[in-house]
Amino acid sequence: MVRIERLIIVVLGIALLRAWWKLYKGKVKRWLKRAKDHLPRHWRPKSPDDCPLCQTEAQTEPSVEAPEPPDPYPTRKSPRGRKKQLDTNGFACPNEACIYFGVTDASRHAIIGHGKIGQDKTIQRLRCAACQTAFSCRKGTPLYYVKTDPALIAEALWWLAEGVDISVLVRKFGYREETPAQWLNRAGDHGAQFHTQTFLDLNFDLTQMDELDAKVKDEEKARWLWLAIDPVSKALPALHLGGRRAADAYHLVHDLKQRLHLDGVPAFTTDGLRAYFHAVTAHFGWWFRPPRARKDHWHVHDELQHGQLVKWRQHRKVKYTITRMLWGKRRDLYDSLAAHGFRRLIQTAFIERVNLTIRQGVSLLTRRTWSLPQTDHHLLHHVEW
Repeated sequence: MVRIERLIIVVLGIALLRAWWKLYKGKVKRWLKRAKDHLPRHWRPKSPDDCPLCQTEAQTEPSVEAPEPPDPYPTRKSPRGRKKQLDTNGFACPNEACIYFGVTDASRHAIIGHGKIGQDKTIQRLRCAACQTAFSCRKGTPLYYVKTDPALIAEALWWLAEGVDISVLVRKFGYREETPAQWLNRAGDHGAQFHTQTFLDLNFDLTQMDELDAKVKDEEKARWLWLAIDPVSKALPALHLGGRRAADAYHLVHDLKQRLHLDGVPAFTTDGLRAYFHAVTAHFGWWFRPPRARKDHWHVHDELQHGQLVKWRQHRKVKYTITRMLWGKRRDLYDSLAAHGFRRLIQTAFIERVNLTIRQGVSLLTRRTWSLPQTDHHLLHHVEW
């Protein structure tokens, strides 16, 4: 009889616990998640072996050393003849077979004037005296082989950078939609090349990173635009358009690492996405081999600092936020912020403001809009411009 009573008590207890769990399951899970967010993270750092781009570069052949620069052309030619009247500094011979290919110094290359072309004869034509290659001064620019007035193209591109849709330019200038779209693609491609050649050997003490969602026509998966900013100079050293996976975070940080100084290790502040921690720890460190070890081990840089601002949202509204340090000491990160005049607080206000600026300047990223990009390249060219 006693056994039956105990069995009944156990069954009733299990039934009560099951009913209580069904009633308060949501609250218990939220409480556990909130308690988990406040606990320190012990994520395992990654290494360059986990970065797809680092592995691709390791498998490629080493680059060939650049040849010695040729002698200045004025020392190779005869001193006779008419003196050079046109300033050609900044131009270079486009012929890869020429010894002066890519040389932009006017005192060294062999570029001379070769008449003018165009309806109004305003486009300067140039010629390389060494290989006799003739080309326009617009070669390599968005205006190459364009007959439209450059002032009109500049005005159209200015409106596009202010958040105006291409359909508005079609009604204003009377061109077909493909024409301003081609101007934008050329300007975006040229801006990307200029960004690649200019943003090199940078030295940043602070870096904030974030991503914003973007919609692309006929794309089932959501697209995300990843950005990085230096809060001190407000420069955007790296950006990436893709998904929201670890490979995309690796791509952004890898691009940022390629542009930084060799010994530069900035302090990072990001949101609560785990992929940032893996990408940052995989690119800032060095390989070493411990005693009696058979293979090298990856050591994360001692000066690396990575703080996260985690936002807890409910019904699309931020209910509360917490900050946590994933690598380094919080005191050191606060000292780095205070050294540049910022508050001693882990925050991502600067990159969030950049996200708003880009949404206002790129009509394709405006919320609740009909202006959807046709392809990823279309959206990326607009952002680059």
